Amino acid sequence: MKTIVTHISPDLDALTAIWLIRRFFPGWEKAKLEFVPAGQTFQGKPVDNDPDVIHVDTGLGKYDHHQTKEDICAAALVLEEILAIDSVSETKEKIKDWQKEALKRILKIVNEDDHAGFLDWPEPASDRWEFNLNQIAGGLVNSFKKQAEFVEYFLPLLDSLLKIMTGKIEAEEIIKNGREFATPWGKGIAAETENAEFRQLALKLGYVLVVKKRPQTGHLGIYANWQKGVNLKKIYRALIKADPDADWYFHISGFMVLNGSTSNPGMKPTKLKLEEVVKLIGLNFK
Repeated sequence: MKTIVTHISPDLDALTAIWLIRRFFPGWEKAKLEFVPAGQTFQGKPVDNDPDVIHVDTGLGKYDHHQTKEDICAAALVLEEILAIDSVSETKEKIKDWQKEALKRILKIVNEDDHAGFLDWPEPASDRWEFNLNQIAGGLVNSFKKQAEFVEYFLPLLDSLLKIMTGKIEAEEIIKNGREFATPWGKGIAAETENAEFRQLALKLGYVLVVKKRPQTGHLGIYANWQKGVNLKKIYRALIKADPDADWYFHISGFMVLNGSTSNPGMKPTKLKLEEVVKLIGLNFK
């Protein structure tokens, strides 16, 4: 039976390496897991001799990095193999370009973490970093009676991370092709999209106002950068006047107007088109 071996109390690097093999090595989707003291091999046998046994982050083999001073980690070595296989494969479905880019970005952070690169992050002692997967892994690893149970619990979190990262890459393209417009506080951007990352990424990139219309449901959201002192109450009233049959929600903060969302999909969507909303916003900023 195919077996993946790693060290006891696997860290984010080891976990990501296991995840990559399970998800992207053909025939390894259900590989069982074995754990050894760090640096050792399964049953003391030579590393990389058995094609049905893969060691990651231990054993000084093909997918270990403790024998080199290079800036690389075990999971990055596995990804290199995946990308190399994919580039020549004629028998399996190729990994899409956006997925390759997402995996590369994920591995950049995993590698930084494995080499204490987090010391270069802004405010490295900030509590916000405790929400990262590397810290969550450290907190979870001793919460399970069996190491394999911990790994099986954790791998879907990496699936979610891949989904988020691919969504971010898609959002970058949406923003690049979005409808920009001027406001008294700076640039706004509007787009028709179902992408979940579009709003936050646009605000992070400096847009003062973000308008998102979901083509599948017709729901609309307007989001402002609260740091700029924007208040959307006037726009909210104008939207009610322009489309009184739709359901509108004005957030008490003043920087969000919603016409339905994933949290409240039952709201009646607006009939207003995206361009009409952008025009209405411009008129009510004057």
